[in-house]
Amino acid sequence: MSVGVELGGRTVLMVEDSPETMELIATYLERQGLRVLRATNGAALRTHLAAERPDLVLLDINLPDSDGLALAEALRLGEEIPLIFVTGRDSATDRIAGLSHGGDYLTKPVDPLELLMRIRNLLRRTVPSATPAAPLPPPADAPLTFKGWRLDLVRRALFRPDGSYLALTTGEFNILAALAAMRPNPVGREYLLDVISNRDPSSISEHTVDTLITRLRRKMRLDDSSSSPIVTVRGVGYALDPDDT
Repeated sequence: MSVGVELGGRTVLMVEDSPETMELIATYLERQGLRVLRATNGAALRTHLAAERPDLVLLDINLPDSDGLALAEALRLGEEIPLIFVTGRDSATDRIAGLSHGGDYLTKPVDPLELLMRIRNLLRRTVPSATPAAPLPPPADAPLTFKGWRLDLVRRALFRPDGSYLALTTGEFNILAALAAMRPNPVGREYLLDVISNRDPSSISEHTVDTLITRLRRKMRLDDSSSSPIVTVRGVGYALDPDDT
């Protein structure tokens, strides 16, 4: 999938202590042509910065060894390096503090496509003047494909291998989008709960993910009796069929 030469080879340093969130987002960004460095805490962030200068930093606020806001201030992130806070803290105070440090601000769970667009916008501003920025491709280049299925993240639509449209509920689409972004790696149930709950535990039940997966599998069975591309990974969660090429 083409994403425009302004992203090709650009380096993003992602600082996130949740392995599932890290891999979900980092894998998606790498598929868009970005080089992603991974750091799980403030110490690893400093180590990466000492070794090389990334084009942009994605920074969680709640880190096991430090506070992301304090790190941004100490390291002048947002001033010298473009910065996006990616965090579960969504109070007005936190947002204002993040913006005051010169960073963009996104709350979890993150829509990977929205994050990509924000990264594009920030990186386009940092392209050296001697290098003309390539025009952004239209958002229609975003669909993800698997086993003939096409998932359009922009129009939030799923199309069967024969091209026909398959209606999904919001929860079904969000789960499938998370699985597609991470494929072929599995996605844990806890992360999928976060994706569909929008951080409101009262809106979900213990079996919500299993129920939505069951409904998706039923809807995605084709007339040729082939099985759904969603598989269970024992002890981990769910994934799109890893045998898919």
